[in-house]
Amino acid sequence: MNKFRVGIVGLDHWYAGLGAMRELKDHPRATLVTVAHWDMDHARETIVAAGAEPTTDYASVVARDDLDVIITACPTADNAALVCQAARSGKHVLSVKPYALTLAEGHAVSSAVKAGNVRFMSFDSLYRTAGATQLYKKWLDEGWLGQPISVFAMMRSVLPTQIWPEVHGRTWWLDPTKMFGGGWVDHAIYQIDHLRYLFGSEVVRVSGEISNLKHKSEPLEDFGVANITFGNGVVATIEVTWTIEPSGFMQSFHLVGSKAQVISEPTLAPGKLQTVDFAANTGWQTIDAPGRDEGQPLFDHLLDCIEGKAEPVAGPYDSFKNLQVCLAFYEAARTHTVIHL
Repeated sequence: MNKFRVGIVGLDHWYAGLGAMRELKDHPRATLVTVAHWDMDHARETIVAAGAEPTTDYASVVARDDLDVIITACPTADNAALVCQAARSGKHVLSVKPYALTLAEGHAVSSAVKAGNVRFMSFDSLYRTAGATQLYKKWLDEGWLGQPISVFAMMRSVLPTQIWPEVHGRTWWLDPTKMFGGGWVDHAIYQIDHLRYLFGSEVVRVSGEISNLKHKSEPLEDFGVANITFGNGVVATIEVTWTIEPSGFMQSFHLVGSKAQVISEPTLAPGKLQTVDFAANTGWQTIDAPGRDEGQPLFDHLLDCIEGKAEPVAGPYDSFKNLQVCLAFYEAARTHTVIHL
């Protein structure tokens, strides 16, 4: 079987780009052909070691006619134009998140994907194929959790100052010309998609707060907390920040239903979930969380969809809706209003 030929555009979002390179090493169905990055002082050795052709020209990768799939890990500000060019020329795309700065750019991507008749997914949907998400969805669909009531999702992380692993500098995540938000959107966009998928419901109202509580001179916020209401009535609180030091990294996910509750605290209890069945009178129980091997990498799911083996769990519509919610949050926070969608 011929392998899918893959090009990576940018390693600016280095943990996504380098993660994709690791995933492609010895992949049974795909081979890495070329990787573009502006900083060859740091990237060249890594790219060559992966057996790929290095280049500093991002546009040249999406223009090539010997590639089947493009993975973008470039700054969001550059992404939509590159994705549109790739899609219109018949290349499938796994995109950086957020995939666009504006809804107009999002519409352009959707049009290009349709015109090229290709598959498109973004990293903002990567929770959908994870084992834990599949377990939560099973509990919801089968009724064990009962009617979903509320969610608390939180990530407290550090100011993103790494331009490369262990190399610090001024990153694109801190540049308001390359991103429309800072500490909140950086990881909240994953949870927006995650919850839309779990509930099969769209966001109808958004409000919240943004601030610079620690890094007061930064042009983008280091703290954000959103109150989000879904069409099915579920209320979610999503707090994401850049306010701690590395030793204090923290992540939590609490899902409350009318019949049971599940808590994931991977920082404090890695590999475990805490659950409570309200009717069982057994109190809190600790169970093993699904392992990485119980899910599927989003890239592999994309290949399955290209080959017609699976229906896509996400597409351009989902990335558009995720972007719409995130932009609405920032408008609500800046104007101290509630935005209705």
